[in-house]
Amino acid sequence: MGDGRRGGEFAVRLAALVQESGLTLERAAARTMARRPRDASWTVTFRQISAWQNGDHLPGAEAAFLTLVRVLTEHARGRARRGHQVGELLDEPGWARLLRQARGRRATADTGGGVRRSGVFGLKPRPLRLAGRAALLTRLHHAFAEPSDTPVQIVLHGLGGIGKTSLAVEFAHRVRSGHGLIWHFAAEDHTALAGGFAALAVRLRLADDGGGPVAQVHTALAEADRPWLLVLDNVTDHTAIRGWLPAAGPGKLLITSRSAHWPLALGIEVTPPDISAAARFLLDRTGQDDGVAAAAVATELGALPLALEQAGAFISTAGLSLAEYLDGLRARRDVLLERGEPYDYAGSVASTWTLAFQRLERDAPDAIALLRLLSRLAPDDVPIRTLLAGRRTSLPDSLGLTGLAGDPIRIAEAVAELRRYSLVASPEPGVLSVHRLVQAVTADRMSPAAREAWRAAAAALIEDALPGRPDLVANWPLYARLVPHAHVALEPSAPGMREIVDYLAAGGDYRTAARVQGEIHADILGRLGPEHPDTLTAAALRAVRIGQAGDPATARDLLAALLPIRERVSGGEHPDTLWLAEAHAEQIGQSGSPGIARDRALELLPLRERISGPDDRDTIRLAHQIAFWTGQAGDAEAARVRYEEFLPRMERIWGAEHPDTLSARDQYARFLGESGAAEAALKACMSLLSAHERVSGPDHPDTLWARSNLAFRVGEAGDPAGARDLYAALVPDCERISGPESHVALVARIFLAHWTGEAGDPVAARDQSEAVLAVRVRRFAPDHFDTLVVREYVARWTGEAGDPHAAASGYAALLTDMERVFGPEAALTRRVRDRLAYWRSRTRL
Repeated sequence: MGDGRRGGEFAVRLAALVQESGLTLERAAARTMARRPRDASWTVTFRQISAWQNGDHLPGAEAAFLTLVRVLTEHARGRARRGHQVGELLDEPGWARLLRQARGRRATADTGGGVRRSGVFGLKPRPLRLAGRAALLTRLHHAFAEPSDTPVQIVLHGLGGIGKTSLAVEFAHRVRSGHGLIWHFAAEDHTALAGGFAALAVRLRLADDGGGPVAQVHTALAEADRPWLLVLDNVTDHTAIRGWLPAAGPGKLLITSRSAHWPLALGIEVTPPDISAAARFLLDRTGQDDGVAAAAVATELGALPLALEQAGAFISTAGLSLAEYLDGLRARRDVLLERGEPYDYAGSVASTWTLAFQRLERDAPDAIALLRLLSRLAPDDVPIRTLLAGRRTSLPDSLGLTGLAGDPIRIAEAVAELRRYSLVASPEPGVLSVHRLVQAVTADRMSPAAREAWRAAAAALIEDALPGRPDLVANWPLYARLVPHAHVALEPSAPGMREIVDYLAAGGDYRTAARVQGEIHADILGRLGPEHPDTLTAAALRAVRIGQAGDPATARDLLAALLPIRERVSGGEHPDTLWLAEAHAEQIGQSGSPGIARDRALELLPLRERISGPDDRDTIRLAHQIAFWTGQAGDAEAARVRYEEFLPRMERIWGAEHPDTLSARDQYARFLGESGAAEAALKACMSLLSAHERVSGPDHPDTLWARSNLAFRVGEAGDPAGARDLYAALVPDCERISGPESHVALVARIFLAHWTGEAGDPVAARDQSEAVLAVRVRRFAPDHFDTLVVREYVARWTGEAGDPHAAASGYAALLTDMERVFGPEAALTRRVRDRLAYWRSRTRL
């Protein structure tokens, strides 16, 4: 019986007994030690058991081993009595014979010199748990599979505690059967390496030819007729192993190092596993089942394998739940990063990096200053070259950043020092990333006053780096880089946060814009009170963002409450009062009352023209608002005329492809089509979609609306099946980008229903319309404009599907509501009245 383990049948049967006992290695060791006689000198640890069952070592004290066997056997028999499947159980004399036989085979195998057929293995015990490393192990296999006439060298590099050694050891165990020699070297210094080569030379029984162990081992490896693998663990950098690596032979050299300074062809950067794998590790390590808490702990720890193992050890020892540990981690992170005794790691998270920090503080002031700056930013990619461009910001000399700002050479040298310990990564030129626990430990080494000084410095650099034009698409990539760092470093009411909100809204992320604007408002309210002008402005902006995020009714009510306060505080003709009144009119329309919105905006237009002038952007914006709500209220021809009046001025002042100009051109094309010019509208929409994709990108909400307009115009131009197919492709994109119940998604779904019916499938159109109506009724008021429009679609397609009585009933109920909401002579009301008459006539056929 055997599976290629060095211990043969002994190792295989011991592994089987451990499994059949149902005990973890930790519990098996603890219960064996509990039975140790007082005068005994032997010990049994879970590391020893792991090595024995992997065949890496044989027990030294037979009494210790037989005590372990007794414990495991008793538990296996207990499980058998409870109905578990258990194999044949040896008695103690049988185990004693197996141990002696294994020792005999080991002694026989160890005779003779060189790399022998029987194999020479000096491995660390296999990791008990390895989270989320399948892809890296596969990558290692592929890297070593490349044909080569010389030993293949691969370097696993990464942050201390990232799991490089565990990965290397696991790989070595996996490839063991195909190698004649595998040897693990401690390689942190030359003394350790020399000791490792000397031990290997003895193990290979190499003759002393006066050249020394290193040369002897190199010669044996060059002459080997079987593949071999050397693992050099914790190498400081490439210069430290010159002269130690064999140059010939059928071998592999697997190196682990914190230093990132290795040729790209040799290096594999080890990064944390994903959060789901880290959470599964914690659940397995602790024996608990709270997946939500496990994922939260894994996130707080940045999925760092050492931190995960340390947390699992502390939780198990202290008897905590994962949720309790999470609370403690958030309250006393610095303490918990020192607690716990992780299995197979040399120290805690904090102690692992202490030496690197001390060396940087002593020898590399620029590097430690850079690390302190990074510790006050978010654990996301940092555009460090942009932040330290040194354009306008004046920083305190005491921080040590003054010399770095504007000096790319010094920045590069500081980064190189940090990369020596993999404390930062550089995913692309000019950009750095840092693990959240490196940030935490760096911050914990500073006083509260120093932490605040570095936060203020980070905030100043971010404010300086903001481009100042969130409406320009070319600036969006930089904004996207700066947003997470601004949220961490800037005070909520800092000027830069208003610019960040404007960028978020310009990019279509209205939900985040509303949330951040809410934080700004809360901060200003707490400092200045509810009726300060700045508080009122922040509150109004919050309302507008709420409306943009999909809740116009709440936005309308918030603005209605603010308007009289603003009039009293600032005056009825103050620009801020006028802006708030215009925003209120807009949200009235968005919440379902287009006619009222149009009338309110018309009332405001003379005041706006008098205060701002006819060519002012705000005046043109209000003209757009009036035109849109005119068309939305049912008068497409009047809307078209209004757009033709102000669009030339808008294009001249803002440019033809400014986002606001494109939005106005979109609506003009829409009302052009609705007023009868279908072909002209279709051509305009095709041109506009290309412009939107070029200016804003394919996933911007404005581009989604442009696609919707084009699809509708395709149907209007006589191709209902083509329109249906375009909407069928658009709906999933709207739901993915803006959410399944967003306004643009619901509009795309109802128009999909419309053109599905027009293409000849009224039953599907009815069902699709009813599904949209269910969402509208749940999310919006029953008198909301869009809810009433969808009710008309349901009534129509119900009739077209063969039920004219139900259609007439639906139109009758709808007419009552339309007359109440819009008035009996509104264009929309008249249309519904005409449709009701049609379906009543159908019921008499």
